[in-house]
Amino acid sequence: MTTNKTLSKSTYCDVLSNLLPGITFLWALPTIGPVRSGITIGSALTGNTIIDLIVFIVLSYVLGQALQFLSKYSTEPLMKKLFWKGQFFSDIFLIGAYRLCSKEELQRYVNFAESELGFQKEDLSVLLDPEVITDESKEKKAMQVCSAIYHSLGAKTQETSLGQKAQLQSTFYSLFRNLSLSLLVLAVADLVAIPLKYMELIGSTVLLILFNFALAAVFFVLAKERGERYIKDLFLSCV
Repeated sequence: MTTNKTLSKSTYCDVLSNLLPGITFLWALPTIGPVRSGITIGSALTGNTIIDLIVFIVLSYVLGQALQFLSKYSTEPLMKKLFWKGQFFSDIFLIGAYRLCSKEELQRYVNFAESELGFQKEDLSVLLDPEVITDESKEKKAMQVCSAIYHSLGAKTQETSLGQKAQLQSTFYSLFRNLSLSLLVLAVADLVAIPLKYMELIGSTVLLILFNFALAAVFFVLAKERGERYIKDLFLSCV
């Protein structure tokens, strides 16, 4: 019963993480985007409250799914390159040479992986090697071990309620990543709209574009922080 409730809550949060960016994008398009007089959300409505609501929710979810797909192959790779050595944070978190957690925490996680997850001590030793990042083959092995521990831990927490807090951070990671891309798209659309004569190159337009870029950057950083917190909370929930 607890597992079913946990999965239901996780599914509900995942739906929201896709739906909210779509709603935000539809709202922002005529507000801080390039759409002005003429085609607006209002002009696409039927006048029937129930039908309009259903259409709006469906369209928002579809847009959110599109943003999720696009952000996975654009925003996420950029985030990995800028902050996580070109890898997922889960692939490098336990590599001691990167100092992403304290020595005490690392030792505790390694001991847990050996005693509770069944990893061999000789395989785990590469995570504690301070020179591992100077050897490409050792670094690759360390990343593989780190990733394997993460996936084993994720499978373990799926069957309990221990990982709920961590999963919530994962939902926020997806939400902020999608919002960052949606605002970046709006900013680029505003730029493109100027030579197409949909927007005038005036002070307010420049401020609007800068505002969109700034918000995109804010949500980008927030997504990075939530992504890291997800991994940290996942380990803390069990160790």
